[in-house]
Amino acid sequence: MKRFVGLILFFIAVTTHAQIEGAVTGNHWVGTWATAQQPVVRSFMPYNNNMSGRSVRQIVKVSIGGKQLRLELSNELSREPLVIRSVYIAHATDSCAIEPSSAKYLKFNGNYNTVIPAGKSRFSDALTFELQPLERLAITINYDKAPRIPTVHMGSRTTSYILRGVSTPKTSFDKAFREDHWFNISAIDVFDLTAKSIAIIGNSITDGKNSTNNAQNRWPDILSESLQKKHGVTDVGILNLGIGNNRVTLTGGFGFMARKRFDHDILLQRGVRTVVIFEGVNDIGATPNNKVETVTNDLIQSYEEMIRKAKERNLRVFLGTISPFKGAGYYSVSHEAMRQKLNQWIRSQREKVDGILDFDELLRDPNEPEQLQKQWQSDWLHPNPEGYRAMGEYAAEVIMKAK
Repeated sequence: MKRFVGLILFFIAVTTHAQIEGAVTGNHWVGTWATAQQPVVRSFMPYNNNMSGRSVRQIVKVSIGGKQLRLELSNELSREPLVIRSVYIAHATDSCAIEPSSAKYLKFNGNYNTVIPAGKSRFSDALTFELQPLERLAITINYDKAPRIPTVHMGSRTTSYILRGVSTPKTSFDKAFREDHWFNISAIDVFDLTAKSIAIIGNSITDGKNSTNNAQNRWPDILSESLQKKHGVTDVGILNLGIGNNRVTLTGGFGFMARKRFDHDILLQRGVRTVVIFEGVNDIGATPNNKVETVTNDLIQSYEEMIRKAKERNLRVFLGTISPFKGAGYYSVSHEAMRQKLNQWIRSQREKVDGILDFDELLRDPNEPEQLQKQWQSDWLHPNPEGYRAMGEYAAEVIMKAK
């Protein structure tokens, strides 16, 4: 498995560079929704993950709307081809229900069916569809043959609905098997001549751990909502590329390390104008006492590398300070000192980047600054839904002031 992952990383590295310029400069496709792909971790997905001969309905909440869209499907982290019979989208209503009259089938190179080779992804053809801002969209995939180990996003915080056989827009999913993971869906773009997107790289705090399942209330969701409803900004897509238990520079976390996936997951998103870098707490929590200085320096070097890559492409960059975690298992005196040093460095970059999202200052308890405010914490590491709302509204204010 390690050899296969290494080959995938090499493939991503050699193909990503050639694609980045087109993604950043844009051909008028702009991301309205995206999620980072990762390999299956069996302890979190211990059951049969083979979707062969099944119909899977997945729900996403987009940011900006549009009149034309395309869907990206990913088989990048699987060893076998992905054979799809058909894919249709529709306005989602409640739970697994859709508006059948709104359903439209996607095509791939003019065909309803498609085969995506192992290690590859594929965009659908452009589809005329009245996508509304902030709407919940249902994506239903009829699988013919799928890899035993699929390419997924584990922390969807959103229920997917799985039936045996082939579905149509009139099929009821009320009795479908339910899982809170996304399978093979990686991005939705809209065609827009003026819109731009914000791509966010992060860990489980960005991925929304301990937010409300199916409520779409992670802090990037609230950022999108606040930009549109409070600030009247309807032409900025918000792309959440967070992965739970992701690390920047240390091995052993989930997904590829942030410094390695930055090109693929962030710079390859379409229409990107702004990048948010908000990672590091999982590296701190996994650092042994005798490696604190080394890992701290490695993190700073990784931040500098990501900033440099973004700035070389004339992208705006916002850095997020690392929020407190006293009371959680990660906490120790040495880990807290590491967090303080990293946050000091992040704040020192104020003149070199476009803004600082000081989540530490926002979320910490004024009377106990090493821990989160009680009313905003869920497990002393992750915020609760109210904390995520505070983060999203605050981020919108900072980003608007920096325009």
